[in-house]
Amino acid sequence: MSGGPAGGILFLCTGPAKWEPDERRWSGEIKITRRSVSMVEFIIYGRSSCMNGIAGKYMSGQYICIPDINVGCPLSRFSDIFWNKQRLSAHMQEADAVTTAYALKALSEYLGTDWL
Repeated sequence: MSGGPAGGILFLCTGPAKWEPDERRWSGEIKITRRSVSMVEFIIYGRSSCMNGIAGKYMSGQYICIPDINVGCPLSRFSDIFWNKQRLSAHMQEADAVTTAYALKALSEYLGTDWL
């Protein structure tokens, strides 16, 4: 299978209440570059970051890898922003974790499923 929509999938992010009001909301985009039955490769743009990632299926569930910043961890359902953000925040800056969690939710809406 090939990638997703030519222009990417747009989404809005909301950061934690502890952040300054003007820093709490920002837009992002996820572009699917490759997709198969058990994995999806993508690029996430948001808040001055650009991250190449892979989400896939393994024996115990789903995972995400962002090789450029040495991040990899298990995922919940793609739409579970809270759980995915918590897991990702342990490995990357909080703003990038929030962006990635919202990107995964947008991906689930585009794919029509929470699981690969």
